[in-house]
Amino acid sequence: MKEIQLRMDPPFFNSVDVAVLDFPKGLKEAPRQRCKITVEFAAFDIKQLQKQGLNFEAAIEHYKTWLYEVVKVHLAQDWICIGGWNQVMALVESRVKAYYDAE
Repeated sequence: MKEIQLRMDPPFFNSVDVAVLDFPKGLKEAPRQRCKITVEFAAFDIKQLQKQGLNFEAAIEHYKTWLYEVVKVHLAQDWICIGGWNQVMALVESRVKAYYDAE
């Protein structure tokens, strides 16, 4: 299982770019960027989830699964995050929660 780290760029109001870093020479060496993923949480995106009947908790699970699967496609293997996951998900949760609170 590949160990990766997620690093966020400064977020926009409706999205954040997340760099996926791996460690081809080991954890003590400098990481390399494998790809960058845009996580979108605009009103349109959240309304689509709400139309599917997803409550806030289900929407967050959707984002977690989506992020895992997108990174897995780019890496072509399963992975585990050793840093940055909590920061990315905290941002997603706060932005998505605002749409559910507005209902």
